[in-house]
Amino acid sequence: METKEHTRELLTIEHYLTLSAKINYQLSSRSLNKPALLSLVLGPAQFTDRERALLLATFDVLQAGYQQDRRRLGTPGILHPLRAAAILARTIDRPSLLDMLAALLHDKDEDLSRDDLGAERWGAMQVQYQRLLEGLDPYERDRLEECVRLLSNRGLENYHAYLVRILDNATRLPEILRVKLADRIDNTFDINLQHPGVTRYNFYRAVFDILFMPGFRGIQMGSFHFMPEVDEGVMLLSQLFKDTFFLALLRATGLDTLDAPTRKLFVGLGVAGIREAQWLALEMFNTCITDVDRQRALLISVMQYCSEGGAGAVRTKDAGGELDGMLLGIFTSARQGQREILTRLFANHELLAKMVLAFIVVFASFINDPQYTIEGILPTGMEPVAHRAEGALKVDP
Repeated sequence: METKEHTRELLTIEHYLTLSAKINYQLSSRSLNKPALLSLVLGPAQFTDRERALLLATFDVLQAGYQQDRRRLGTPGILHPLRAAAILARTIDRPSLLDMLAALLHDKDEDLSRDDLGAERWGAMQVQYQRLLEGLDPYERDRLEECVRLLSNRGLENYHAYLVRILDNATRLPEILRVKLADRIDNTFDINLQHPGVTRYNFYRAVFDILFMPGFRGIQMGSFHFMPEVDEGVMLLSQLFKDTFFLALLRATGLDTLDAPTRKLFVGLGVAGIREAQWLALEMFNTCITDVDRQRALLISVMQYCSEGGAGAVRTKDAGGELDGMLLGIFTSARQGQREILTRLFANHELLAKMVLAFIVVFASFINDPQYTIEGILPTGMEPVAHRAEGALKVDP
């Protein structure tokens, strides 16, 4: 139970899906038992009676705001902040009230604006929000409102600027960094369907068999395996690109070791990215790129690309590789342009397979090599932090 692999993985896919289902079950009951739901979200975390009352009041804010709204994949909108808070509660040994409040309300300004909800519904939510704020002391109130503001990307030109703003304030407000990492983990796993291939068929064994077994007949995972639909696939790719960019910025600035919970979440996000990329690679080799010689050629091509530095730097298309310019292109495009790039990528199975395999290399490098970074990712004028918190976790080699 205490192996390196288990200490790295904050939540297995199975645990995540079970937790999500339990939270959803509580939400769908005829009469919501808020104390039971709170206990489920908090898990082992302990809070005073006053703090629990404030967290229960936060549920009222979320219910008034989200009501029956659904996310793009059809899951209840309120599930996301509850799961993000649950991930955080299971990462920090002693999470603070502000950690939990910021996690629960991190999308309030972004998803629950007056324009989104309409005047009447937004007003009802604000009544509940003001009641919550009245229960906080001035320090808690000011800090929470600043966290909520900084965790929204409204008014910013792109995702890049949004992440940079979070990192600029992370040393002063470490809650926002922890919440953003928990948010990214949940968004990465949220695309996950019930994918038994990840757990029942070992990705690394498959790679070995493809590369070294002359008589290997190909991956056989049964009938309950399929590529995601285009919308789901594009969303998954978007999450993997965002994860890569966020981890790279954290490592480049030195904020990946800001404190022990941040380090655990950093590694947990890397593992979540690997799990999703492995699933997609397995499904591709099982359903749409089934020829073993072709699979072998793809693996060798990506291995050569990474050994020549392709996974360690932001490179433009001028570098000449098929994958060069991809990361840069995604984050310099407008939102609609990003979707068009990702849609084309998802339709090009060979290029998609190479990109997914490269993701696995990148995420594994972040986890296993404390010196690994992606050169050229740090914005102009942004410097690494000089101070690293005492007791920051070291990465297992």
